[in-house]
Amino acid sequence: MELICNELSFIPLAENGHIAEERFRTIIQTFRESKSRYDFTHIRFPKSYSALQITATQTLFEWISTLSNPTLKAAILTLFRPPYTDDLEESEMDTFFESNYTITSEEAPERNSPIGLPVAFIKSVPCISFDSHDFWEKRKIEISKTNGNRLENADFFTYNICLPTDLDTPELNEWAENCFPEYINTTELLTKYLSYRKYEVIFSESFLQQFFEWKNTDMDSFKYLLLLMKDVELHPFTGGRGQTENLKDRGKEASKRININDRLSYTVENNVVTFIACKGHYEFH
Repeated sequence: MELICNELSFIPLAENGHIAEERFRTIIQTFRESKSRYDFTHIRFPKSYSALQITATQTLFEWISTLSNPTLKAAILTLFRPPYTDDLEESEMDTFFESNYTITSEEAPERNSPIGLPVAFIKSVPCISFDSHDFWEKRKIEISKTNGNRLENADFFTYNICLPTDLDTPELNEWAENCFPEYINTTELLTKYLSYRKYEVIFSESFLQQFFEWKNTDMDSFKYLLLLMKDVELHPFTGGRGQTENLKDRGKEASKRININDRLSYTVENNVVTFIACKGHYEFH
């Protein structure tokens, strides 16, 4: 899973090389935090990244060649690898080129047509912006889409991160609830999504089999199941989502209702949550 660089956030240009260096230090820190939190592995920059102007007198390539700190220089160069923003699948390419895009707000410091922002929307991932202007610190950036068919013209927003603290905001939690589930395909990513602070999490083998069956057959129920699992940390035995029930004669076992036929079943004991099943109605084991 990748973040998409908002190339417009190079504007306003850095007044000098020191300011450019601070911008890159911030974006590297933000990327590392996002990798730790959601397992983002890469930032997609434009293929033409080296020719982008970073100060009034230097392109990005020219500025990087002046860096004296080898560690920072290596960290920055590591960012610029394929795939790039321009490397889209055929269906994504068709979706992108069928419309023209503009940033809705007149407060934006750059009015050129964006590339990274709509690509991030198409891919259902956040953009990452340089901290060059207050506008790029917005966690949702609204975009207008227009094409020859008036009926298809629309406004949409792209989730955006600029600072490490953005990862703890309601907007990014909203993205995680709506979009991140599509990328969950390992127990590691599931654990990152749950991000429990109070408990260790264990998944039974049968639970994982049922869990991924939900993902493959019913995405809406899968997303609701994830919300129930997050709610376990806050409401393990009573209250919260899913008509929480403490199961009698089953020790520390409880359940939450997924639908009329299926329950999320788990135990909470010794600061460990063990997820047992997510299909069936109490006849789990």
